[in-house]
Amino acid sequence: MLGPPPEPEPEFGSQAESFVGGFDTRPGSDFEPLSTPPEQMVPRATRPTPEHGAARFRGMILLVAGVSIFSLLLVVFFSMPREIARMIPATVGIYTALGIEVNKTGFRMIATQTPEIVNSIPIIVIKGELINETDSELEAPGVRIAVRDRAGKELLNWIVKPDQEMVGPRGKATFSARLESPPPQADSLEVGIAGAEDR
Repeated sequence: MLGPPPEPEPEFGSQAESFVGGFDTRPGSDFEPLSTPPEQMVPRATRPTPEHGAARFRGMILLVAGVSIFSLLLVVFFSMPREIARMIPATVGIYTALGIEVNKTGFRMIATQTPEIVNSIPIIVIKGELINETDSELEAPGVRIAVRDRAGKELLNWIVKPDQEMVGPRGKATFSARLESPPPQADSLEVGIAGAEDR
């Protein structure tokens, strides 16, 4: 006997899900047509001309020369304050602001005053020394003596010349003066090195 006929095989093609449709080319789509980027313009390096190179060389030479001259002036300014202050008195204020004491004359002075009475006449005797603080021979400056009242007003003054005209390196020159019968309103005596305006 023959068995029952075989069951028909299922048709898979009729039950398979299918994708129908094409690519969306409408504006706003996630897919954009490819485009080639524009060519990038690379600037071409210009070669320096001989005139340009010579100008740069001259500029460097001038810069180096300017820096060298400025450095030399600074060295001279700080190593020779006395000489510069004597030639250019206005620089004394600059040195003072920088905390540098300037002795324009090169001399340091030591002075004493002693009151005396001779034949009932009051006399003030002034004695002192001018000390050359440099390593060169210098002309000894004059000594200015002034008498002031209690308010600081100058009553009289005079210039005393030292005993020596020239003083050697680290040498000394002495001086002396007498003031007879000082003015009644005299209160103080000022002794200092005479300046150029006192000569």
